[in-house]
Amino acid sequence: TPVCPHSLSFRPLVFPDHVQLCIQVPQDARSRMFASFDGKDRQELGPGDAVIVRMSQWPIPTVCSRDPSRDWFMGIREGLHWNTRRVQAGAGQ
Repeated sequence: TPVCPHSLSFRPLVFPDHVQLCIQVPQDARSRMFASFDGKDRQELGPGDAVIVRMSQWPIPTVCSRDPSRDWFMGIREGLHWNTRRVQAGAGQ
């Protein structure tokens, strides 16, 4: 599932469960790099450091009334009002 989907300043990325993502700080980086995990405290990364993101071999079970994906995405969509349009008032209202 996306990390920090409630934060509007960061846009979550969702990858298929078979993808392994490697994010590495270049050896010749000219400035400091930081990583934040699940919106918590940040961790400084040095030149050559890497963060590898992949699906856990021990997934966390969730309780959903319909199906695992639909309930989760519906909750986020409804909470953030994604893909919804407010009805606008007419002139003079």
